Amino acid sequence: MTRDCACVWLATLCIALSSTLTTADAAEPRIPGFERFYQAAGADKVSGGRLLLGELSCTSCHQADAAHAAGILRKQAPILSEVGSRVRPEYLYQFLADPQATKPGTSMPSLFAGLSPVERDAQVDLLVHFLASTGKIADTPAPTSLAQQGEQLFHSVGCVACHDARRDDSPALKTSVPLGKLEPKYTVNGLTAFLKNPHHVRPSGRMPSLNLNDDEARKIAAYLLKDLKVAAVLTYDYYEGDWQRLPDFKKLKPKASGSAGSLDVQLGRADRFGVVFQSFLAIDKTADYKFRLGSDDGSRLLIDNREVVNNDGVHAQQYREGQVKLEAGVHRLVIEYFDQGAHNTLSLEIEGGGLKRQSILGVLRATKEAKDEDDRRFVVDPGKVEKGRALFASMGCASCHQMKDVKAMPALTAPPLASLKAGQGCLGAKSQKHVPHFSLSTQQQAALQSALGAAKQAATLAPAAQIAHTMTSFNCYACHERDQQGGVERSRNAWFLSNQKEMGDEGRIPPTLTGVGGKLKSQWLKHVFDQGAKDRPYMFTRMPKFGSENTGQLVQLLQSNDKPAVAKEIKTDVALRKLKASGRQLAGAQAFSCIKCHSFGKFKATGIQAMALTTMTQRLNEDWFHQYMLNPQAYRPGTRMPASWPNGQVLLPKILDGTADTQIHALWTYLLDGDKAAVPSGLQNNPIELIAYDEPVLYRNFIEGAGPRAIGVGYPAKVNLAFDAQNLRLAVLWHNAFIDASKHWVGRGPGYQRPLGDNILTLPDVVTFAVLESPDAKWPQQKARELGYRFRGYRLDDQQQPTFMYEVHGARIEDKPEPMNDDQFAPLRRHIKVTSPKAIDGMYYRVVGGNVKQLGDGWFEVDGTWKTRVDGLDPAQLIVRKIDGKTEVLVPLAVAREFVQEYLW
Repeated sequence: MTRDCACVWLATLCIALSSTLTTADAAEPRIPGFERFYQAAGADKVSGGRLLLGELSCTSCHQADAAHAAGILRKQAPILSEVGSRVRPEYLYQFLADPQATKPGTSMPSLFAGLSPVERDAQVDLLVHFLASTGKIADTPAPTSLAQQGEQLFHSVGCVACHDARRDDSPALKTSVPLGKLEPKYTVNGLTAFLKNPHHVRPSGRMPSLNLNDDEARKIAAYLLKDLKVAAVLTYDYYEGDWQRLPDFKKLKPKASGSAGSLDVQLGRADRFGVVFQSFLAIDKTADYKFRLGSDDGSRLLIDNREVVNNDGVHAQQYREGQVKLEAGVHRLVIEYFDQGAHNTLSLEIEGGGLKRQSILGVLRATKEAKDEDDRRFVVDPGKVEKGRALFASMGCASCHQMKDVKAMPALTAPPLASLKAGQGCLGAKSQKHVPHFSLSTQQQAALQSALGAAKQAATLAPAAQIAHTMTSFNCYACHERDQQGGVERSRNAWFLSNQKEMGDEGRIPPTLTGVGGKLKSQWLKHVFDQGAKDRPYMFTRMPKFGSENTGQLVQLLQSNDKPAVAKEIKTDVALRKLKASGRQLAGAQAFSCIKCHSFGKFKATGIQAMALTTMTQRLNEDWFHQYMLNPQAYRPGTRMPASWPNGQVLLPKILDGTADTQIHALWTYLLDGDKAAVPSGLQNNPIELIAYDEPVLYRNFIEGAGPRAIGVGYPAKVNLAFDAQNLRLAVLWHNAFIDASKHWVGRGPGYQRPLGDNILTLPDVVTFAVLESPDAKWPQQKARELGYRFRGYRLDDQQQPTFMYEVHGARIEDKPEPMNDDQFAPLRRHIKVTSPKAIDGMYYRVVGGNVKQLGDGWFEVDGTWKTRVDGLDPAQLIVRKIDGKTEVLVPLAVAREFVQEYLW
C-alpha cells in the first residue's frame, strides 16, 4: 500500500467514525469548580460565568475591555509545537472531528460542527498532517509490573483529587476533570513526559505538577495505558543456565521461543537464565547513531553482526554506550542478555539522525520487509502539511494554541466580549458554520450571560473574591477548605491516605487555608505555589506546583486579606545562646518532648512522624506560632497538638523567667537555626551519654572545636569544657549535657564528637601565652608545637578536678578551670599560675581578642554575646590594644604571675 493509500485509509476511518461522532453524544465542558459551586439553581451566576470565561479561554478570540477582563483568569490551551511526538494521528482525526464525542467534558470546542461530513473531514485531514509533522510517535507497551505500581501511585499522590478513581466500584463524578480513554491518544513515552512536566505542554497550571520523578511518572503512565496493545516487533529465544558472563548462545538449545512487543525478560524462571532478542532496525537517514544499553546483569548489542555495545558481566543495573554510523535502510539487530540472580532488567535507547533519545522499540519492525506493517503506519504528506499550516493560521487556532513556526495571525474578526448576546455565536445552543461550538449546558449559558451583563458593576474584585475565584479556577477546593467553602468531597475522602493512621484526618487531609495568609511567610507561600511542597511526609497526597506565573498573585492577596496574629513584644535580657539552650531543652525529652511527634532534620520522631521542627521558622510567621502554641485548638479544632501552656499556665516554671511568652520565644529562637540547631535530647540513636554526678567526668578524644587531642571535662554543676592539648588553649565551653561517647566507643569511631549540651561557646584557635618583642607586636598565629611549647599532662585534686599543665619558653603553666556555682548556666573560673626560674619580661597572657567592648567592674564584652574579666589584678595593669582593627586584652606576666579569668556566657 502506498503513502496515498495510507491517507485514504485514515480518511475512510474518519468517515466511518462520523456516524458515531455526533453532537447528540456530546457533553458540556466539564469545569470542576462550576460543577461544584455554580450549576445549581440560585447559585452565584456572575462568579460562575467569570470562571467559564477564563476556563473556556474566551478572551483568546474576543477582545475584553478593562471591566470585562476583571476577574478572568484565562486558561491557555495546550502548546502544540511537539504534539506529533506525543499524540497519535488517529486520535487527532477523531478529536478534531468531534471533540465532545471523543472526550466528553473537554473544553475544546468543535470547530467544524456546522460543516458537512465531507467538508469537515477534508479540513481535519489537512490539520492532522500538519500537527503530525511536529514529531514522531515511538510506541512501546506498558510493562505490567510498572502498571501495578502505577495504580497505587495514581490513587494516592493526588490524581484522584481532580480525576475519577479508576476502580470498578468508584462512581463517575461531575466534579472530575475527564480523562477519557487514553490508549488511543498517548504512547507510554509521551504520557510519561507529560506527567513529569505538564507545564511544558499546558502552561496555565490547571494540570499542575505533582513533582513526579522519572520512575513515578512512567509507572503512572504504564497504569493509565495498561490496555495499550502494541504489535510484536521482536522475536526471542529463552535459555536457562548458570553463567558469570554471556555464553555463546549459538551453541545452546533454547527452552522456549516466541515473539514480543517489549524487552521484558520475564519469560521463564526468576534467576539464572538468558534471552536473545532479534528484530530489524528501520533507519530513515544515514548518520551516526548512539545506543545506550542498560541491564542487570550482562548484555550485548549487535547490529548487522557487529558488536556496538558490550555491557557484559555480573553487576547491578548499569549503562554502557556505543556509537556507529548506519546507512538509511533496514538493519538486523540482536540483543543478548543473561541474569545470574536478584534483579533482572534490560533496556535499549537510540539517539541520532534527527531522533531524540528514545526507546529502541519505536524504530523496530518485525521483519526486514514488513510491507503490511508500513502500510498501516501514518505517513505525513508534505503537501498537506503546508496546507494544514495555512489552515491552522487562517482558522485562528493560534489564538488559543502556541505553535512553533506558524505565520503571524491576522487581526481577529470575532466580536468584542461586551457585544456577545445570549443564544448567539459561541453562546448558542445550536452549532453554526465557522463558529466554535462548546456544547454549553443551559446553566453554563446563563452564567456566561450573567457575567457579561454584570461586568460594568465592578471593575475589580475584592481580595476575598479574587482568592475564591483563583482557588476555584485551579481547583484548590478539591483538597483545601477555606472560609467554610470547599474541602475534600465525601465521595473522594477514602482516597486521601496516610502512613500515620494515629494522626487521624490531620495526617491524611490537606490543611485548611482559612487564615493562611497570616500563618505562612510570604516567601514560603511563593515557594509552595511555585514549586509545590512535601512537608508532610506522612500525607500521601502531594501539594502540587502551579507556577508563580499562574498563582503568584495569591501570595499578596492572602496576606492582604487574612488578619495577622496579634503580635507579642518579648523583652528579655537573656543572652542569645541561653535562649537557644532553653528552647532546645523545651523541645527535648526532658520537657515538652516535641520530638515525640515531630521529626528534626534527619532524625525521625520517637513516635508518629509529624512535620519537621527544623522547617517551622522557614514556614510560619513568629506571631502566629506564638499564638498557636498558647492555644492550638483555637486555630485547628480537634487537633492532636497539645497545649503546652494551657491558658497561659506555665508547667515548667524553672526555665528562664517562668513565663509562657519568654519560653515560647526561646523555642522559636532555637528553631531559627533549622537543620544546624543542636539536636534535642532524646533523639540520638543508641547514645552513650557521659554524666557527671558527684565528681567531674573526663573524656579524651576528637571533640568538635577542640581538635584531635581534646580533653573534655564535664562538671556536676552542668558546666563543661574542652581543652585543646595540641594547641594548649581552652577551646570550648558549654552547659547542661556533657558528651555522647557513642561515636568513638562504638565501631571505629570516625570524626569529631559535637558537645551534647547547649549554649556552646567556641573560643579562638590561637595560643594563650606568647613572648612578644614589644607590647605592640602582633600575637603569633603559629601553633603551639611550632613555637616549641609542650603539654605536660594534668593532675586531679581531691574532688577529681583537673589542672592542666604545660611549658612555654621555659615557664611552667598551671591552668585549673572550675564552675563558679551550681546555678543554671553557671559561669566558669580559670585559675592561672605561672612559675619560671628566670625573668619572663616580654611574656604575655592573651585574655581575649576580637570585637571587644570594655564595660564596668573590669568586664569585657565579646561579639555582643559573652563576657569575661580578670580577677585578682588591677584593671589598670591590663594592656588593651588595637591590632588590625581588632581589640586585644593582655596580661603582662612581668606584673602578675597568678590570676583568675572568669567567663560568663
